[in-house]
Amino acid sequence: MKYLLAVCAATLAFSAMSATCPNLEGHYPKCHSEIRDIKGEYNIEQYMKDETTFYQIHYTDDDSNDDRTDAIRTDGVMESRKEKLPRVGIKVRIDSKSRCNTDSVVSDADVYFLGKKVGTFTTKIYKDEKNTLYSNLDGSYLGKPLSKRIVCTQE
Repeated sequence: MKYLLAVCAATLAFSAMSATCPNLEGHYPKCHSEIRDIKGEYNIEQYMKDETTFYQIHYTDDDSNDDRTDAIRTDGVMESRKEKLPRVGIKVRIDSKSRCNTDSVVSDADVYFLGKKVGTFTTKIYKDEKNTLYSNLDGSYLGKPLSKRIVCTQE
């Protein structure tokens, strides 16, 4: 009986955890930011693995032929990746943790260059009732504030 209660409690906890992650799946071919139009598209797949919601975000940039895929896990586990910054051409390490809020996915990241912390960012990704996708990045890089907004619509 105790085992059955434990299984039921775990199932309810898992259901509650997965219910807190928003559905961001979709194809978003029309994107723009306040800085410039983005000629490309986002494809987002959402899946569960080991009781954790993952978002696989595939981005294709038509201008630069940049084609990349990022996976976001939402259980708060620290993940590190190396990334080349396009404007300056240097590689940095990005350590990030992501979590779901009821209506968004939030990632907190620290950026390192040659072992020294050079930036901190928070990214919030969410979708409204019209299936418009928003990606808001706020933080600082080399002591300067940075704010970037990307808005994408579905076909």
